[in-house]
Amino acid sequence: MSKPLILALDVATRTGWALGRVGETPRSGSCRFGHSSSDENVIFGAALNWASLFLQEQGPPQILMIEALLPPDAMRGRTSKAVRDRLAGLHGVIRGVAWLRHVEQIMDCTVGDVRAHFIGDRKAKREIAKRETMRRCAQLGWQCRDDNAADALAVWSYACAQIDPATALRTVPLFNRAVAI
Repeated sequence: MSKPLILALDVATRTGWALGRVGETPRSGSCRFGHSSSDENVIFGAALNWASLFLQEQGPPQILMIEALLPPDAMRGRTSKAVRDRLAGLHGVIRGVAWLRHVEQIMDCTVGDVRAHFIGDRKAKREIAKRETMRRCAQLGWQCRDDNAADALAVWSYACAQIDPATALRTVPLFNRAVAI
């Protein structure tokens, strides 16, 4: 039986993606749906177009793993309702396209669970977590052009570990000298 193809996304106006089969080396990238000043309809349209074309060109993965939205109170005072609504809309667009393109499983995971798995620190501050995630990707030999792609690779790694727990050992220094501190 072949190992499932997983598409992992860190959804935002600049979305990171990672695609690969469990146990293999993933591909990654990022795409921008607009700018912070862009109209929501432009951003949602760009996201719909990207997701539809990406899934058509790549073929539907068996699993789509999306980094979940933070709870509404998590960013209180540091973001606006408009930004939160935009992120929720992007999640809806991506999930809808995935369903229409016959993705078998659409799941999400918390940023804390991903960080605990990938960098060993569930509560790392954003700036530190981004830096450490990029560093871990480099140690694993995974190509990522920015921190959005790196975050998607971390989500992909987390998804793989849920399916085949042995793959989680690759990110642990004890079992992989390449990631030893």
